[in-house]
Amino acid sequence: MTIRVVLGEDNVLVREGVRALLNSYDDMEVVGVAEDAPSLMAAATEHVPDVVVTDIKMPPSFQLEGIDCAHAIRRDYPDTGVVVLSAHDDEEYALALLGGGHSGLAYLLKDRIAQGDELVRAIREVHAGGSAIDPAIAERLTGSSHADEEDRRVLDMMSQGKGYAEMAEELGTTQEAVDRRVTELFRRLAGGDSVSGVDDLKRLHAAVVESSAQAETLKFYVPQQVVAGLAADASIAEQREVEVTVLFSDIRGFSTLSERLGARDVADVIGRHLSAMAEVIAEHGGTIDKFQGDAVMAVFGAPVPSEDHAAQAVRCAIAMQERQTALNAAGWGIGGVESLDVGIGLNTGIVMAGSIGGGGRLEYTVIGDAVNVAQRLQSEAAGGEIVAAASTVLAAVCEAESIGARQVKGREEPVEVFRVRTG
Repeated sequence: MTIRVVLGEDNVLVREGVRALLNSYDDMEVVGVAEDAPSLMAAATEHVPDVVVTDIKMPPSFQLEGIDCAHAIRRDYPDTGVVVLSAHDDEEYALALLGGGHSGLAYLLKDRIAQGDELVRAIREVHAGGSAIDPAIAERLTGSSHADEEDRRVLDMMSQGKGYAEMAEELGTTQEAVDRRVTELFRRLAGGDSVSGVDDLKRLHAAVVESSAQAETLKFYVPQQVVAGLAADASIAEQREVEVTVLFSDIRGFSTLSERLGARDVADVIGRHLSAMAEVIAEHGGTIDKFQGDAVMAVFGAPVPSEDHAAQAVRCAIAMQERQTALNAAGWGIGGVESLDVGIGLNTGIVMAGSIGGGGRLEYTVIGDAVNVAQRLQSEAAGGEIVAAASTVLAAVCEAESIGARQVKGREEPVEVFRVRTG
């Protein structure tokens, strides 16, 4: 029997990695994904999955959306279990999730994702109607003043990663009896009111979240000085016209290669490549606008203005090609993957930059003709090449050779294109 899973996670690298991991199991299938709380609830309604796996904090407000969604899903879809993944190892968060007297819930630390089958074990447990708690938190709760000897025995078994079936056998009882004992245990440890606990935790978060939500959203994609700038001056994210240099990169022939690889190998290759490219972009002062499959879009000159954004972008593109060469030289350790070649396109021009969106969802991005041209130029670049518009070459004062004019879709006038010299 296949367990149908909906996955909620705003970080694309984590989301795609977990998706590939779950799909690699014969009894798991990710049927939907979501990057924020509203789309997670919509996906749950659309698919009515067996299990939902969700981050604890997601857009739009980065508070405790995962716990809120878990409670709502268990209320609206009693046959759907929920696993909440969290970076918080404080027991209060786990009790806020589990203390309402409901089973079919699990609280797991994100560090467990890479440790064997911990996530899969939790998914199977909630699918069977049980509950699970991270072993580290269960171990800590054994010292709670509210736990008696029987409670500690149950928590000890949970800290060892035992499921309801193993616990029932050891206790000489039924899984239903174990479920009642566990739910009552967490209700008692939480003080009997998990809703109040969630509200209290939210109030503690509110002051910090209000001033830093945007920085939290961007911190994985922009240099730390940009994060600091956003925290100090929120007006940086207001919509405005600004000159920037836009960079697009893409792995050549990856679609064909991915057809020969398993899902886990695809996720591994993409993850290693994108992580390396993200590091190089951040080192050169760029902002990652988005990941799209194996492609990256980055911006130089926004959200924090820079007079030499074109030169920054050219230096970054050269460094990206050098980093990709180093990755290839180190070897991928995956059959069928010898080397990956990247094509990069650059264009400098005026864009509209700022927080754009609606319906409770905002994201910092840039839009305009300059973006379209950069994307088109990326498609002109062969593996290992950097292709740039004349506007970028002139502004960056870099060494390049003309490769002629190119007609860009949506523009009447052709674009003069150059190949940037990398050596």
